[in-house]
Amino acid sequence: MNGVFVTVDSSRLTLTEKTGLSCGPEALHKALYTQRKRLVGRLAELTPSDWTAPTRCTRWSVHEVVRHLVDVAEYHVAHLTNRSEHSRFDRFGPFDPASTPGLWLQDSAGQSPEQTVEAFLRVMEDEHDSLGARIQEGGATLERSVAGRENLWSVRSLHVLWDAWLHERDMSETLRVDEPPDATVQRLITLYSLLIAGGVAALFGELPRVSFHLMGSPDGVYEISEHRGEVSVAAVGSASPAHLNGPFEAVLESISGRGPSLAEIVGVSNATVEGLSKLSAVMRPAHPGDTPHRRAAEG
Repeated sequence: MNGVFVTVDSSRLTLTEKTGLSCGPEALHKALYTQRKRLVGRLAELTPSDWTAPTRCTRWSVHEVVRHLVDVAEYHVAHLTNRSEHSRFDRFGPFDPASTPGLWLQDSAGQSPEQTVEAFLRVMEDEHDSLGARIQEGGATLERSVAGRENLWSVRSLHVLWDAWLHERDMSETLRVDEPPDATVQRLITLYSLLIAGGVAALFGELPRVSFHLMGSPDGVYEISEHRGEVSVAAVGSASPAHLNGPFEAVLESISGRGPSLAEIVGVSNATVEGLSKLSAVMRPAHPGDTPHRRAAEG
């Protein structure tokens, strides 16, 4: 498969929990492959000391974070091809964000960085092919998300892109990434970050309806809303009014449990901000030495 990328039209692009992207899942297919290739290119430049460098995942080195990304990609392939219940991941039982990723790493203990990169290259192609085949298959299957919400199957795959972007940033000091991801990758990450934050807020009874002006983002203003219990996010354009303002990457990282609180970033503390911060509370390490993988909510 080649890596030809397509640009997504930003005019009123929307993402909803049960119907997915308004432009269809093909944009995700291209974006995830582009993000994987970008990271693999950076990994080829790392020195031996870079691989052992610490990351924002305080128990994980760069090598362990990359091994985790390989695990996630392999699990994604198994899930897309209906093999997850018969794969190596099945023996650990139901997925628990607080502990399962660490258990997965046991299978690659002792692996060299070179072996990890080779595994990443293989699974990257398998993932691209499997996601493409699943898109061709179509269907509107709903699945339980990591956050305990019902999501369209392709929205669950968007979580994989979000995980890849977030962990690349966890390693940013070592990777020395100068260029931001492609605008379409940024757009999808923004939509999903706000969607999962809104979904977790809804689980706690805080049904969100708010707009963000995210400075430096591809579309400027994004609106989170809810209809009959289903959360959606729309890119509404920089000319639209916004309730909250903050730097694009700082807001998304804060929502994900990295850096200052969302209230600090946007300069506002109210019920809406508190609700959207629920994801941060479950993603942020609860104790020194914990990984940022925490249970989002009980479904």
